[in-house]
Order: sequence, then C-alpha cells, then structure tokens
Amino acid sequence: MERNYIGNGFPAFIKVYSPETCYLKLKIPSRFLENFDGDIPVIYLLEVEGSARRSWRVVIERIEEDFYFKGGWPKFVQDNNLDNEDFLNFFYAGNSTFFVKVYGKNGYLKQELNAIEELELHPLDEVNPHEIQVASPLADEELDGSENSLVSVTLFEIVMKKSNFSKMLLNLPSTFGKKYMKRGQVFEKMATLQTDGKSWPVVARSSDRLKFRKGWRQFLQDNDLHVGDVLRFKLIDEENFILKVLIRRNPSHVS
Repeated sequence: MERNYIGNGFPAFIKVYSPETCYLKLKIPSRFLENFDGDIPVIYLLEVEGSARRSWRVVIERIEEDFYFKGGWPKFVQDNNLDNEDFLNFFYAGNSTFFVKVYGKNGYLKQELNAIEELELHPLDEVNPHEIQVASPLADEELDGSENSLVSVTLFEIVMKKSNFSKMLLNLPSTFGKKYMKRGQVFEKMATLQTDGKSWPVVARSSDRLKFRKGWRQFLQDNDLHVGDVLRFKLIDEENFILKVLIRRNPSHVS
C-alpha cells in the first residue's frame, strides 16, 4: 500500500534533476537542513515505492558550506533512469530515511514503468489487447513525434510504419540511444535480435540518432512484418547488445 507522505506531515523538499549538475551529487536545500538542528547523519536510506519497494544507501558530504547526497547517489540516478527535468519529491521520515517520489516531465510517476523491466515478458499475441493503452501514459514514456512508441531505458515498444519498410531502417527511441551515443561521435555496433529461438545480426549505427540498418531488411522479411505490427524490444544482454523481440501482429494482416 502506498504511503500518504504529505498527510503525515513529513519534512519535504523538491529538486528538479539536471544531468549536468545533479548526476554525481545532489545539493540538499539549506533551509531543509534546519530540520536536523545541526545534527546531520552521514548515511541515509532513499526509499522509492512503486510496484515493488526499493531502497538505496547514500552518503551525505559537506562541500564548503553546503551538504550533498554524494556517495551512492549516481547509483540511485542510474537505477531510477533519471532524465533531465524529472521532479524528485523527498520526504524525511526520520531514522535517516527519505521516501522519494520521482515524476517525469509529464507529471506521472516514473517508478511504475521502471518496475515493468522486472517482469517476465510474455508473447505479445497473448497479451491483453488493452495493455498498450494501459501502459502508454506512464511517465517514463517518450513519444517520437507521434504516438508510436513506449520507452524506457531497456524496454520499449515500436509500431511499424511505412518508413521502416521503404527506408529499410528502424529509428530507436532517443531515450534508449542516449545509453550508447556520445555527442559528436559516430557509433556503430553489431546487435542481435532474438525471437522464438531464432536470431538475426543487425548493425546499430548513429551519427545523430541510433538506428538499425544493415540486417534490418532480413529481420523484416523473415518475420513477415507489416505496417501496424507492434515490436517490443527488451535489452537482455548489454555487453553483447542482444535484444529480445516480441511481436504483436496487426489484426488487419492476420488471416
């Protein structure tokens, strides 16, 4: 059951995440520190509640006149897929414990989509037909100029468009691409797409955006894909760049 943080009157503060200033450490507002009467513990537990409760241990460091979450903070950032302009609500519950709520730019809680990554994926043909509609409003979503994709860092869905066939390439969501791309550098890496025990080698390449190119045509043909089919990609091996692909057929192309 989710806690009612505000109703319990816990001391609280809000921070807007910026990767330039908040990735390695996060400044704690000086006025908030007045709640400790000068006795500030060194180690804290940051607890995030979603479908499953999770927690991270962080260390507070004093740098000149300010105090920061520092040791363990980058791990919290990575595990919660924090992105530019995310909102973080911190509620101090005592006993060196903060409850944290993380909101995306659209105002939705991010933890619920992160929790999807922990679930075992089932073939999309067996999924409730309303699943995509249920998932789409979640805060970790990024829409690539349309309502085509549901995005998290390691799990995303893409609806096949005409351009995926005419141009013989697949643009990957920028949220996923940022995991590998470095600004100003050309990225090229062999990837493997797996489905139903079969696999296809494809080239992932980018100068401005990560996309599948060489090998994508073969994947389309062998899987008899059509416009409107939904592909769910899950990164299952980051080191070897292997993605599990589950296919949900467009009903208009199913005989």
